[in-house]
Amino acid sequence: MKHKILFAIGALLLLAGLAVLLYPTAKTAVLHGKERDSIEAFEKYVETAQAAEPTSQSMSPEDGPLSTEPEAGTPEPARIFPELWEACVAFNEQLPKTQRETYTEDSMRRPSLRLSDYGWEQEVFGYISIPAVGIEAPLYLGASSAHMDVGAAILGQTSMPIGGESTHCVIAGHRTWSGAIQFKGLEQLAVGDRVYLTNPWETLTYEVIEIKTVLPDVTDEIMVQKGRDLITVFTCTYPNSRRLLVTCERVEEGGTKSWKPILLPWVA
Repeated sequence: MKHKILFAIGALLLLAGLAVLLYPTAKTAVLHGKERDSIEAFEKYVETAQAAEPTSQSMSPEDGPLSTEPEAGTPEPARIFPELWEACVAFNEQLPKTQRETYTEDSMRRPSLRLSDYGWEQEVFGYISIPAVGIEAPLYLGASSAHMDVGAAILGQTSMPIGGESTHCVIAGHRTWSGAIQFKGLEQLAVGDRVYLTNPWETLTYEVIEIKTVLPDVTDEIMVQKGRDLITVFTCTYPNSRRLLVTCERVEEGGTKSWKPILLPWVA
């Protein structure tokens, strides 16, 4: 009987050890499933809105990157949630004038716009795709801990993710944190790899132009750069002492743009 009891205790300890070892992997799988569900819910939400507005601009990636500016002499295309679009454009246009004064540790965590004020009843505002390293994550406005636990987060007081001249959208994601690994593998990217940013209206194409690590207290170079259409994607290094950042510039099919180094602080 004693041997049976000891055997049972040993088996229980073994199972408990396996559960501890497998828990992070299982939790990550669950979180990835929830992220995929969030992206699908976003796509369905957009499709429903587009069906009600059949002349709205398509966001299909197969059509290639679409400009946020209409060609000269052509009318502005009809868009779903037009008031939200206009609010995003207005925010991006005024941001370079106010960003240095309004960009703080607190403002990074707060959304730059309250989406529900413009009829958008989803938390997810799009998603980021990086095929070269198999990354795909929903996008939330504001780099709060709650948002970063379930997806990638756009820092408040950085540009809304619609592209355009003099914009710089900064996106944070965990490398490994309580099962959340939105940007694990970011270090495997190379200059020239493509990054796709899907918002409610279109899919924008960016190209990696620089990859570097910086200290957590770097803060001066996160501002919008005049005339440039940029995104910066970043996460923590391992160990958690520096920040890995990937800077990308908007491209049209068949060409790339020049670049300048950009740094940003830690907000994960």
